[in-house]
Amino acid sequence: MTNMNGAGSEGAPHGEQGTPQPIAIIGYACRLPGQVTSPSDLWELCTRARSGWSPIPKDRFSVEAFRHPNPSRVGSFNPKGGYFLDEDITRFDAPFVNLTVQEATSMDPQQRLLLECAYEALESAGIPKENLARRNVGVFTGGNFSDYELNNVRDIETIPMHQATGCAASLQSNRISYFFDLRGPSITVDTACSSSLVALHYAVQSLRSGESKEAIVAGCHLNLAPDIWVSMSMSQLFNDEGKTFSFDERATSGFARGEGAGVVILKPLDAALRDKDPVRAVIVHSGVSQDGRT
Repeated sequence: MTNMNGAGSEGAPHGEQGTPQPIAIIGYACRLPGQVTSPSDLWELCTRARSGWSPIPKDRFSVEAFRHPNPSRVGSFNPKGGYFLDEDITRFDAPFVNLTVQEATSMDPQQRLLLECAYEALESAGIPKENLARRNVGVFTGGNFSDYELNNVRDIETIPMHQATGCAASLQSNRISYFFDLRGPSITVDTACSSSLVALHYAVQSLRSGESKEAIVAGCHLNLAPDIWVSMSMSQLFNDEGKTFSFDERATSGFARGEGAGVVILKPLDAALRDKDPVRAVIVHSGVSQDGRT
């Protein structure tokens, strides 16, 4: 049966007065700088005014070999630090997600973090993964290039077996859909710094149209190689300290690089209330635009 808005009665995009259907966030998970491994850790970091800044970890790449105070110097970058995860990003329980040694070796750690956070976000929502299998659950991921891929393909004699799928940007969303056996849209969005927010916007639209019953929205970025640091530094994008002070008098020209992962589980608010899901927050509306030639 179809209502006057042209949408099925179960997935009506508008409320009684024609307003957009509210969307509930029913679960979440994250990995962030400052020893943040959960939303409660993030709350503690913010309320105690702690910083997630650190020098560039030496286990990522040789900082001494590339750092130079002149940002335009060829083959160098100028920041002293940034915002990095404290955990060992090489640790991964591959058998838990049914991956072979060859697949795990080939896989971008960004995909690994997304899988772990997606599982934790579903736990936060109180949803067993078996309950989502074969349902129209959409996965919308904000992602971009893979530093891990840069390392994998430097020497063609050592390219791992599953490089093509292990580091493809599309697999940042598809890997989640495959593991949980989800049948909704599976899309990786790259709009630079806004990628995850744009992914969330498309998830909201998918839920309102009835295309998806629930949606997993995710984002992840890791800084594993110096290449992009050098490119951005030569474009004068960084400040020397590698610290960000948004809307603060301490701010200087240039930004700081960071990393982390986050996942939220979305569901139409009326369905969440009906199913007695934990409602963490409500999305009233979202939008996407471009400011043109600015």
